[in-house]
Amino acid sequence: MLAAHKAHIQKSPISFNGHLTGLPMGQHLHRVLGDEYFALGLTSITGHTADMRRDENTCFGFTIDNTPLEPPEPGSIEAAFGDAESGLNIADLRQARQGARGNAGLASGPDRIRIQGAYMHTPVIEAFDAILNSPTSTVADDLEFT
Repeated sequence: MLAAHKAHIQKSPISFNGHLTGLPMGQHLHRVLGDEYFALGLTSITGHTADMRRDENTCFGFTIDNTPLEPPEPGSIEAAFGDAESGLNIADLRQARQGARGNAGLASGPDRIRIQGAYMHTPVIEAFDAILNSPTSTVADDLEFT
């Protein structure tokens, strides 16, 4: 098991505003390990997130802001969880991926996923094998980094 930010574990390239910005670790791991690699993303539809703000005066070059989450964007995996009113739940995207490949008329699924306080446009069912939804996200405020 390897824990990392979902932008790092996803299996598809990372693009922002239509521009390729990275080839994530998950893409390389999936290429080497095949179906032995399982990318499980974590998301939430309400609460707060730890947004990273650049700050060159800190030891890591950023600070953490406790930022309220906006309502899920239409087309996002978070909106799908919200519409389902499923609470704590996991979506096995492997089944959706197999169904989409076998039926050209089937929708391709959510086209974005929340990363911190923003959305990353990505074909969610191709990028992840499953998404775990926590109904409410909180930020730990008692951690100190030195």
